[in-house]
Amino acid sequence: MDKIKITNHQLFSLIANVALGGSVLIISALLVSIAKHDAWITTLLTPLFGIPIIWVYWFLGSQYPALTFLGIIKKIFGKWIGSIVAAAYVFLCLTISYHLPWYIGNFISLEAMPETPVYIINSLFVIVMVIAVLYGIETIARASELFIYLASFLYIIAMIFVLPNARIENLQPVLEKGMIPILKSSVFLSSFIIFPLIILMMIYPINLSNASKAKKSIFKGYLWASFIIFIVIFVTILVLGGITAGLQFPTYLLAKEINVGIIFTRFEFIIAISWLITEFIVGLIFFYTGVIGLSELLGLKDHKRIVMPLGLIILIMSGVVFPDVIYQMNWVNLVWPPFIMTYGLILPVLLLFVFLIKKWVFNGRKG
Repeated sequence: MDKIKITNHQLFSLIANVALGGSVLIISALLVSIAKHDAWITTLLTPLFGIPIIWVYWFLGSQYPALTFLGIIKKIFGKWIGSIVAAAYVFLCLTISYHLPWYIGNFISLEAMPETPVYIINSLFVIVMVIAVLYGIETIARASELFIYLASFLYIIAMIFVLPNARIENLQPVLEKGMIPILKSSVFLSSFIIFPLIILMMIYPINLSNASKAKKSIFKGYLWASFIIFIVIFVTILVLGGITAGLQFPTYLLAKEINVGIIFTRFEFIIAISWLITEFIVGLIFFYTGVIGLSELLGLKDHKRIVMPLGLIILIMSGVVFPDVIYQMNWVNLVWPPFIMTYGLILPVLLLFVFLIKKWVFNGRKG
């Protein structure tokens, strides 16, 4: 485990990157396919639903500031049940670690480098992840600080430049199908911006230099990412309307509409870079938590021993995890929401419930 501590501001950047990275480029198509032109309302409601969940994450960490999330699980559930649940959590981290290179490799191959083998693109991504994990959490956190401001700035600028193409009628009629489609789409959005934040419990609170003041940073990072996502999806619907649902990368296509004189053209690649930066941080954090978690389960004193072997496994699996885009889309629609909800909602709520019961029983006996 890294002994070097990170700041609360770096925690803010890590949370914002994880919430933002996996959603901006692709989630708008999924939301519009469910909620139609009311998808922008989903981006307003979902962050409100997530606040109690984020509070649970903070509360659990604040009770055990010297433990990793695996340690918290074992402390609350006990040695045997806790070890099984902890192993399942590590499985989540390592599984998503080889999913994300597939997304990046598929995107770059499809949009920019169709003649380049996907494994070559994936290998570059995985090599950088391995190097970053070897350098440690402090280096990852510092990079995250820079990336979140760069990505946020580019997203906001892109949305401003594309506003002249907006049509207000794309938002009408409001609530045509009622609240049910909006609530359904909220589940999918939560699966991208709320529940994945559970992986940061391996970093918070044990790696923080001042964990007692982490609450504000946690909520600020979450709300900042929610704000960026709202802007992007709102403008996407304003400009593209209903065709958003049929696009694989609607935000990327949206940026193609930007043409300001001879200076700001081909802005879609700037959007692509912004997404790749945040997606890289997401993949890196999943890989880092998987490595740290596995080394803790195995009782290793130095997690760096398993970084390169795991990196090789991640690279191999990234090429075979999804045979095609249709399979991947079905996985996102049918498997991903309940999968991540199990870890990001059910698990922390169970931990909180058992913690409160044990505390009540202990206080009752003491009294």
